[in-house]
Amino acid sequence: MVQSVADGTGRSVYLDIEFGYVYGTCREVMMPIEIGAVVYRPEDDEVCYAGEQFRYDVGVEIWKKVTDPCGRTVGVSTTVANMARGEYGLRYDHSFRIADAGVPGAREAARNAFVDLRLFMESVLVPGEIRDVVVFAADMERRAFRAAEVPLDGCALVDLQREIRRRLAMKQVLSLDRLARLIDFRADDSAVASAHFHYPVPEEYRHLLSPHRGMGDAVRTFLLAREFEENLPELEARVRALMDACESEG
Repeated sequence: MVQSVADGTGRSVYLDIEFGYVYGTCREVMMPIEIGAVVYRPEDDEVCYAGEQFRYDVGVEIWKKVTDPCGRTVGVSTTVANMARGEYGLRYDHSFRIADAGVPGAREAARNAFVDLRLFMESVLVPGEIRDVVVFAADMERRAFRAAEVPLDGCALVDLQREIRRRLAMKQVLSLDRLARLIDFRADDSAVASAHFHYPVPEEYRHLLSPHRGMGDAVRTFLLAREFEENLPELEARVRALMDACESEG
């Protein structure tokens, strides 16, 4: 359970890291490409935002899960991007392989991106202030923190997806897309909101709030955690209704 939101002792960071495999390496070289973070101050119910793109001149594969209305993964869509050149949505060819001479450069770009990740996290994790680092589905972030040697001294890494599953005794996990709908998540030109919470967003981050962007998913994770801690009975009722509907559909 995300204790810091409920008891007001210590601040929490809600974050999402987007990853990509370097195009043409058969998924052997992975690197972080974007991160978004929301820092919540329970003492005054205020938030601040931080985000960064790790821009290197390599093609990266962008893999996105496709889920059904019940939150089950039914497929994956893949495109290619070059962050340094600002190129997105490029066609993905599963048979493409980079030349052997290009592999060292790909690995160097990935190493540099993990260094960037560590520096970003060190700027966010102010010693003595941050109690929890909250993510949704922590496997990739856990691996990335190990690879980047991110120090989490004194901070707990909380997997909100697993906490919801445990608290509600669910047989399966739900996707962030599905849970965001259940909490009535919405974003407009100046703010983000859920069923019971509303927070302004600075202008420089408003264009980054779409799903599956680092900031967009960090904000959705934050508001989901707020609803989970403060309005659990209502959230649970919505989840149960969804599960019943999915079971009846087979």
